[in-house]
Amino acid sequence: MTEQYTVRRARAADATAIAAVHVTSWREAYAGRIPDEVLDGMDVAERAAIWRRLLAGEVPGEAGAVWVAELAGDVIGFASAGRCRDDDAIPGRRELYAIYVLEADYGTGAGDLLLDAALGDEAASLWVLEDNPRARAFYRRHGFVADGAVKTQTVDGVPIREVRLVRTPPHGT
Repeated sequence: MTEQYTVRRARAADATAIAAVHVTSWREAYAGRIPDEVLDGMDVAERAAIWRRLLAGEVPGEAGAVWVAELAGDVIGFASAGRCRDDDAIPGRRELYAIYVLEADYGTGAGDLLLDAALGDEAASLWVLEDNPRARAFYRRHGFVADGAVKTQTVDGVPIREVRLVRTPPHGT
């Protein structure tokens, strides 16, 4: 029998595992898209400290709610979502802050489970690296479309161009 992926709400004890997935998945997904020095400079211990604070509620409103996907008890992905933070946010719209799954678990349905846990079928938005066709195809399968908004964030001094994707709930509700 094949093991099943499970999704649950993250706990403070998951901080190091989430940080490891965060760093590893960035290196896997963004190689060639974000400079190597930025990816190489990511540190699991530093990320774990940030996640520990977020999961402990020490940074109100920043993490939203966080879920982890597990396989055989190991965290292989995570998602975070909350209220939409955009200046032009539509009332009631949620935002997917982050979703990452290890490359070895791509195509398994783990990402689908995380997205469902984080957003259900609610109206939502997210920002995705403009040059990330795999992620954009994943979101398109879940009803997200670009709405024309673009922003540039700076990560360790490197400009990163992102596009906003939005989804309206079924039947316009």
